[in-house]
Amino acid sequence: MPAEMTEQPIQTAPIHAPRPASVTILVIGVLIITVINLIRLLLGIREWEFLASLPGVSPLYIALTGLIWTLTGSILIWGLWRAKSWAPRLMQAMALTYALYYWLDHVFLVDHPLSGANGATRALLPINWSFAAGVSVVCLVYTAWVLSRRKVKAYFDQEETKADQE
Repeated sequence: MPAEMTEQPIQTAPIHAPRPASVTILVIGVLIITVINLIRLLLGIREWEFLASLPGVSPLYIALTGLIWTLTGSILIWGLWRAKSWAPRLMQAMALTYALYYWLDHVFLVDHPLSGANGATRALLPINWSFAAGVSVVCLVYTAWVLSRRKVKAYFDQEETKADQE
């Protein structure tokens, strides 16, 4: 047999599951929250003296929470985009933690005078609490639904499959 006719193993590139649109939407949501917290961090640093002169929350709290959510969001965006196997668990944890942080921050730290509200409602709830509660529930349900879908699970499992092939 001629040398050209010998059988050579066929090399196939690993098949990558395409990124589901729902994961892209999660990434956009995390990106929005990350940018908002980056702005919080930068403005907290830039306006430190002004914020320190106001009664209430320390500028250290504003800058530190901005830093924490910016770093965590950046890591999560990278993990979701690159289909890292740990990203869905981090996404679930971050969604719950951010919702809890948002509500604790708004209930206990943000000044929210309500005209016409009485009692505990005036003392605890922000003016748009029903809208914010609805958005929180929709985001948490959407996140849980996206991460439970078969295509999304396959997308994040491809890293482990790729490691098994090598």
